[in-house]
Amino acid sequence: MVQTRPYASLLLITESRDTAAHFAAFLPADRFAPELNVCSALEAPYVLGEAVYDVVVIDDCVPVDDGARLASCAAENGLTGVLLLAEKDRFDAVAAFADEHGFMTLQSPVDPSLLKQSLGMMATVSQRMHQLATRAEDLQAKMDEMRLVSRAKLLLIQRFKMTEKQAHRFIEKNAMDRCVTRRTIAEKIIRTYDI
Repeated sequence: MVQTRPYASLLLITESRDTAAHFAAFLPADRFAPELNVCSALEAPYVLGEAVYDVVVIDDCVPVDDGARLASCAAENGLTGVLLLAEKDRFDAVAAFADEHGFMTLQSPVDPSLLKQSLGMMATVSQRMHQLATRAEDLQAKMDEMRLVSRAKLLLIQRFKMTEKQAHRFIEKNAMDRCVTRRTIAEKIIRTYDI
């Protein structure tokens, strides 16, 4: 079973140093990475392009159109929990946009306990999504290997009149003797005999 990472990574997009300091003091140290990543709305597209964060929070001091665009961009990978804080007068419009683009919004100012609960929930969901993505990649790699091995066995059967069992044993034995994967042997067979 895939283990949960000890900390969740969080990126705060804000234009206010006071908000950044408040968040740093507010975040539970046992749940979020020891260092809080902070950037401005101008830097955000570059920062989001360099790393995947578990949670991205966009402060309400970021212009609402920029914030909504950044939230939509951050939520695209499906692994990041995104929270956009919106002022009361713009909240309904932002919430409708958030529903369409897969991120969460809360009305600012936010009750601290609601904010902590929301951040914790998003971090947990993000980490589970990372686990599922890792499992899906592992399964895809195994399926790809199985396809290659099957194709290589078929070539051995056609070229050398082997049985399926003999072809399978040939690939297994070569992989063990050379200390390589079955995939490596299968790829070599395919390159050599697939015309």
